[in-house]
Amino acid sequence: MRIKKEYKSIFFKSEKMPYLEARFVKNSSNHYHKHFHNTFSIGAIEEGKVSFAYLQESTILYPNELVVINPNIVHSCNPIKNESRTYHMIYLDTLWCQKLQESLFGEVNSYIPVSEFIIKDKNLYNKFIQLNYTLLNRDIFYLEKEEALQNFLTKLFGQYCNKNLQNYTIKENKNIQLAKEYIDKNINSNPTVKEISEIINISEFHFFKLFKQTFHISPHAYLLNQKICRAKELLANQEEIAQVAYELGFADQSHFSRVFKSYVAVTPNEYKKSFSK
Repeated sequence: MRIKKEYKSIFFKSEKMPYLEARFVKNSSNHYHKHFHNTFSIGAIEEGKVSFAYLQESTILYPNELVVINPNIVHSCNPIKNESRTYHMIYLDTLWCQKLQESLFGEVNSYIPVSEFIIKDKNLYNKFIQLNYTLLNRDIFYLEKEEALQNFLTKLFGQYCNKNLQNYTIKENKNIQLAKEYIDKNINSNPTVKEISEIINISEFHFFKLFKQTFHISPHAYLLNQKICRAKELLANQEEIAQVAYELGFADQSHFSRVFKSYVAVTPNEYKKSFSK
């Protein structure tokens, strides 16, 4: 008889460190849809292994390895054969990262991407795990958390950022950029393909093809991803779940909860409780 391991999910987010969200998940077999973050993200497996897919690539991620995801890169990180894994994640505001990079490299025009998706550096991995436990520990003062974070990122950026790779952007067709901006401005509603196509003046079928070629994700998946990013902000600020569902245009709270869990791997209520003051 297989004994089910204890599941745990912990978040850290604070008004005193608004540029950061940290997460620790123990013994989870939950799956994620393909998604992206508007943030710079770093993750590591502490126990188990996962299948990591990004853009058109895929690999197996093990302990002692860091996964580094630049902003807006579509990816997924899921257990193999429903086996559980324990992992750490940190999400960082891109503009804040750029300012830290400027302190290291001098003036930069934009965020400098980290050059590798998978970093096999046991020393850096151990420092990341220690950092995340520091961030999640409510008994540790903010100055210590901030110092640990900046020390870690100074090593990461110093070793894996190339100042010559500035102006980090995903190459976008001008019409598709306009379409993305339209979706971003209308995440509280449910825009149709016809509406978007008329805005950018191309056919509905051509729009679908171009959007997926550009972002490696469908327009619908992009819209849901942005709704859930906004939902996380509202829930962290203790907005009522029913109100968040209504504000973001979901059919009802149940619909919202299903979609939220498929992207965040916890329910809206579990996520909100993590930030209760």
